[in-house]
Amino acid sequence: MVVGIYGYTAYSASKFGLRGMAEALQQEVIADNIHVSLIFPPDTETPGLAEENKRRPQLTSIIAAASGAMKADEVAKKALNGIKSASFMVPCNLEGSLLAIATAGLSPQRSFLMAFIEVVAIGILRVAGLCFQWNWYGSIEKWHAQKK
Repeated sequence: MVVGIYGYTAYSASKFGLRGMAEALQQEVIADNIHVSLIFPPDTETPGLAEENKRRPQLTSIIAAASGAMKADEVAKKALNGIKSASFMVPCNLEGSLLAIATAGLSPQRSFLMAFIEVVAIGILRVAGLCFQWNWYGSIEKWHAQKK
């Protein structure tokens, strides 16, 4: 998870913490040619997701529906390919790729091409990210207004 999502406050915090840990760990093990990878899967069609969908807030489901879910074998293939290529951030779909670029910050980047793309794309992705965020806030406000 590279962005906080309504209904996932504790989950978001733990994922942000994992990213910080992974960035520090990468620095500690790089001299031994060990590469750390963070996998950012979207909702993945598993029995666990089916159970989660029964309990998660309705508004969270509305926001999450925009990105859709992936099949578990597709996520596994993306994850394995990312690990094999020693990528630090491993997104599993287009939205995840755009989020990884938009939130790259000081994360490790082994590819000069991807580093260049991150630098060039950051401005437009910031604008796109703000549009998504404003859309989420609009959905939240609308949902709460209907509940009143």
